[in-house]
Amino acid sequence: MENKLRILYSSNAIWANSGYGIQGRSLLPRLADLETVGGRENIAQFAWYGLQGGIHHWEGFKIYPAGVDAYGNDIIQAHTKNFGANVVISLIDAWVMDKVGTKIKPALWLPWLPIDHDPVPQKVLDSIADAYLPLTYAKWGNQMLNNLGINNYYIPHGIEPSIYKILPQEQVEAFKRQYLKFDGHLTIMVAANKGYPDRKNFQGQLSAWAKFAKNKPDAKLYLHTEPTPMYQGLNLPKLCGELGISDKVMFPDRYEYFIGLPAEYLAYIYNSANVLMAAAMSEGFGIPIIESQACGTPVIVTNFSAMPELVRYGDIIDVATKVWTPLEAFQAVPDQNQIQDALEDNYIEWLDNDKQKNFEEGFKASQAIHNEYSWDLIVKDYWKPLFENLHSNIFKQTPVSSPIKAGKVIP
Repeated sequence: MENKLRILYSSNAIWANSGYGIQGRSLLPRLADLETVGGRENIAQFAWYGLQGGIHHWEGFKIYPAGVDAYGNDIIQAHTKNFGANVVISLIDAWVMDKVGTKIKPALWLPWLPIDHDPVPQKVLDSIADAYLPLTYAKWGNQMLNNLGINNYYIPHGIEPSIYKILPQEQVEAFKRQYLKFDGHLTIMVAANKGYPDRKNFQGQLSAWAKFAKNKPDAKLYLHTEPTPMYQGLNLPKLCGELGISDKVMFPDRYEYFIGLPAEYLAYIYNSANVLMAAAMSEGFGIPIIESQACGTPVIVTNFSAMPELVRYGDIIDVATKVWTPLEAFQAVPDQNQIQDALEDNYIEWLDNDKQKNFEEGFKASQAIHNEYSWDLIVKDYWKPLFENLHSNIFKQTPVSSPIKAGKVIP
């Protein structure tokens, strides 16, 4: 295959320990191995978050720096031209992008985007109007765009099964003694503390947990997040104080969290936990939900947006009401009483101490997640056929027009 795709991938820097950074770190090396790409020299990243001041190289990939605009709208055209990209993939909320498909022509723009509102916000629809093919990473988002007659291609996020798996119990117990210094019932939350409204539903979930934990000295909560406000986030220690649970809540070391804790550490956290509390107001996907289950730990999620489709082991909480957001569409508020009930049920199972039953349920869920969301399978089943289609369109003079306007394109 003589001609190769030249991919500019726009997202968080692939060394960043953010959700987007971790996805890129797993995905880009695998994409580089595809025949249609032919090596890391044909993929560059535009790191609008994580790099400023000059072009960098990281493990064979060329990394372009941020511009003045927070999301790179001012410089993505120049980076595309400089690299000679014929395809630009952006992993970011689509509504922050400004006419990217028009700016980068003749390159093709494929926004890999979350859909986490109902209805799909008009700002999102306006932003992807000049996209060649939107990529949705949840089946829910895929269906939402299909319902509007917008052709799109579903490619989920993934995990590394070599990291997110059920670990030997003796190693987990040693980790708990050394790092958590706790051996009781452990609930965890893994979520970014940023943005308005409180999309991760810290207030609602912490309130439910406070009611659950009352008169339970053997219950604690680990919040894997930034404790104090970040990008309009919440002062979580103060909130915990108001709820009377400060002595029951643990945070990671702030500096270590800031510079980035390794994925292996997080895998031990999941393995140490009895349940992941992830009943957010909305999710475009929900990476911790699959990471937790891959480690054999059940989850609590809201019956809205992408969350329920990810559950193989856990509880799905009904929506109590919906909230109108600044994007002029709805997100969902889960029923706090049901969150509390789910925590109580999990606590009772922990007290029953049926280790064989818990292991079997966790193992079944872990295998199911590995079979559907491992990166190797995702690249083989979704990215490879997509790139073969793109290669055919670009290099074999097949007319390249937007699938949004020209009808469905099935890679």
